[in-house]
Amino acid sequence: MNRKLVIKPITTADFNERAQIDLVDFQSVPDGKFKWILNYQDHATKFVILRPLESKRATEVANELLSILLTFGAPKILQSDNGREFVNSVINELKDLWPECVIVHGRPRHPQSQGSIERSNQDIEHMLRAWMADNKSKKWSVGLNFVQFQKNSSFHRTIGRSPYKALFGNDPKIGLSTSNLPSDLLKKLTTEEDLEHISQIKEIKKRSIACSICKVDVDLPLSEIAENNEIICQLCDSSKKIQIQRELGHEGQSIAAEKMIKGNNKKTDDFEINQCVIFGVPKVDRGPTDPPNIICVITEQKKKGLHKLGTKYGLLKGWFSSECLKKSTTQFLTTDQVDKNVEFSVREMIKKISGGQGFLSCSCKAKNPCQSSRCACFKNNMQCNSRCHNQSSCKNK
Repeated sequence: MNRKLVIKPITTADFNERAQIDLVDFQSVPDGKFKWILNYQDHATKFVILRPLESKRATEVANELLSILLTFGAPKILQSDNGREFVNSVINELKDLWPECVIVHGRPRHPQSQGSIERSNQDIEHMLRAWMADNKSKKWSVGLNFVQFQKNSSFHRTIGRSPYKALFGNDPKIGLSTSNLPSDLLKKLTTEEDLEHISQIKEIKKRSIACSICKVDVDLPLSEIAENNEIICQLCDSSKKIQIQRELGHEGQSIAAEKMIKGNNKKTDDFEINQCVIFGVPKVDRGPTDPPNIICVITEQKKKGLHKLGTKYGLLKGWFSSECLKKSTTQFLTTDQVDKNVEFSVREMIKKISGGQGFLSCSCKAKNPCQSSRCACFKNNMQCNSRCHNQSSCKNK
């Protein structure tokens, strides 16, 4: 079965052309008053900014966005998979707070462009889960700052560099830790005078000369003036480096878009009985700190590429297509190790594996405003999320 063709992947040439926002539901693992994560990503540089939220109300989201936009500037297009109604309300709140700012909303649920922030959400959940485990802490609102820095500092395959370098033109610095000074000397430094003493700064003869771009006078060593025909000040040089990095990043996006188009006609893998596979758990069936995959083995097969999956705890209810499976490089499990007398739904299985963190959602109808114990979210003191329903009559948002 061929996958559906993606007609036109979206690429963005420069910073603040298009930004994406998404809300990650952490209601099942609240950190005090914080139950949501705001993920703001620039589409061109992939630079992300993360903020913990108490709720997903448009007023709170707009206040956090205002802080971000007044630091980095506002994008032309603001896009979210939370629905056009949500984005409209956020933009209206922003206009009340900042009347001079004019932003249009992007097309909602547009897989060619929204897939980028969906992958970012997954990375954030994985990295946050690892940070909580390493630090033996449930304070994910604190870990969010470290995850943001790590994600922006890491190499991004699509743009071919880190988001930090795509935005600022250079790799991030961590104080003197990223300098060439020996580690034993770094431990002794406490003041600027100590740094000058260790660096043994010598007086160098300089000459004032105008920058060839901005025409501002720059004090440069005579040796540098003799070597360079074109004199460029540090700020202009940084601007050139940033522009080069963003152009290279855009080239990376264009290459990735071409690969996406070519790969859409690729057929899915063929699987056999007793083959070990990796099943990707849908987000609706797992919490933010649950594992995203389940190791399974194929126990039965039907025509049209449907498979029965077994785990070390028992069988998974239902039949699963080849498109949601990946081949495992190691045979972790065989059909003989599966208890075929026990069946669990995907959600029950992921709870069994993770120890019960789980994920809650409701499917209330329009006549039910989600304010009674019949609503699973309301009963568990949680707000309804975008995976529950799209009804406007819901009072639990």
